[in-house]
Amino acid sequence: MTTQGLDTRGARKARRRLGLEGANTLVQTLAILGAGVWGVYTFVYEARIKPGLAPPSVSVKTDLARVGERGDRVAIRSTVTRTNVGQAGVRVLGLTYTVIGIRTRFSEPGGDDAAREAAFRASLTGTASLDAARDYRRESDGEPILRQGVLFSGATDLPSEPSELNPGESVSRDVIVYADRKSFDAVRFEVRLAYAKEDDRPVRLRFEAGADGGLATVPVEPCPAPKCPLRTTDFATEFSLW
Repeated sequence: MTTQGLDTRGARKARRRLGLEGANTLVQTLAILGAGVWGVYTFVYEARIKPGLAPPSVSVKTDLARVGERGDRVAIRSTVTRTNVGQAGVRVLGLTYTVIGIRTRFSEPGGDDAAREAAFRASLTGTASLDAARDYRRESDGEPILRQGVLFSGATDLPSEPSELNPGESVSRDVIVYADRKSFDAVRFEVRLAYAKEDDRPVRLRFEAGADGGLATVPVEPCPAPKCPLRTTDFATEFSLW
């Protein structure tokens, strides 16, 4: 075999080796680029797309504390905290606050326990809710002693302030309530919050008093589900005046 033939065969092997190395390098480069593109997409999806698809979610809680007394009047501080527990920004549209005085009637000592138990068992059918205590009962559903409401920007054309919550953000509001313990044994605090996703269209609201006297916000125009962006959260708790 001539020297020229050996050189030609060696050149072909070298080119083949370089071709394989080039293909391997190309595959590695494409894999790195693909991983980078996937990483960017994952970051954008988690940071921008996914929060935009998530429904809005707001929690409400009330902390109550007795802060003073004057005669039979009791001063109670209520701290209402609303927190965005979702992944999307939230626009708060309406907030209502109703405090209801509750009177309780107590049974005389030595009552007929058997008769009370029989009456309780008879009430187990034909009702969707129960509220049975052994020695007392509420005289009525209660009497409103304070009603407050706020419509925020987007819910009304009247002068108003905006109220927006970023994910994880909380806002608190204090209210002092005065109750007469000669007239009531306890008070019930009811909070109703109306809100929508920050990017959704706002819904016009108005105030409305329910059959029980509680204050609420309702849409000015019909807003049927599931297309209606409006969401609501209700919270209630009770506080003894004793």
